[in-house]
Amino acid sequence: MPDRPRRVPIADLGPGQRRLDGALGHYLGRVLRLRAGDSFVAFDPATGREADVSTRHVDAEAVVIWVGALRERGGAPARELAWVQSLPKGDKCDAIVRDATELGATRIVVATTRRGVVRLDPARAGARAGRWTRIAREAARQCGRSKAPEVHGPLPWSDALASAANVGGVGARPARFCLWEGAREPLGPALFEALANAGSLVFTCGPEGGLDDDEVDAARALGFRVVSLGERILRTETVAAAVLGAVAVWGGASEET
Repeated sequence: MPDRPRRVPIADLGPGQRRLDGALGHYLGRVLRLRAGDSFVAFDPATGREADVSTRHVDAEAVVIWVGALRERGGAPARELAWVQSLPKGDKCDAIVRDATELGATRIVVATTRRGVVRLDPARAGARAGRWTRIAREAARQCGRSKAPEVHGPLPWSDALASAANVGGVGARPARFCLWEGAREPLGPALFEALANAGSLVFTCGPEGGLDDDEVDAARALGFRVVSLGERILRTETVAAAVLGAVAVWGGASEET
């Protein structure tokens, strides 16, 4: 199988010669270690258009590239994939956003719940939201996605559920799963059924202390199937990688690359 071409985001992408310095030049020259004559695919994060690029010159200060003709990329998501994460302690949410992005989530919603320990005032909530958005964009760049997932929140649990429940657009009927340690139905068979239908997917995950019964009932009322991951109780920061990893392996990547 031929190697997949390296993909690099470049804002305001246009054909012709271009000099890249600063952080992007450092990334190409020092991190990717590109040399004159190397090639890669560049994409514009704002438009999704892409082009074949060849490296003309590399030095300590900048990289000079030649950008070929732009083309539209047929990389629309194969399925919408939303992850609702109850706000955990410390910087755990940073890792969850990063993992969910790399594993194909198209929407990430951070929720506040009754048993959640963290309480943020509006200023701190806004700062956290900005940081999660930056983390998602950086993770998308590193894994070669042309578009980072939408990141929302922190939102109250009911608002977060409503935000995620409309994934796929008006009239769409995504498969919705509320992951809860007290559930009797296992996720596995239900997930295989949902993947076979190739529809949109929505998952919710509680905080360290778990979800209240009322919060589970609220999810159930919106059409979420309340399911369990089995006898083992996973840490909240582990669940996204476990579940979305299974989706990526058994259902294919959410976004074509």
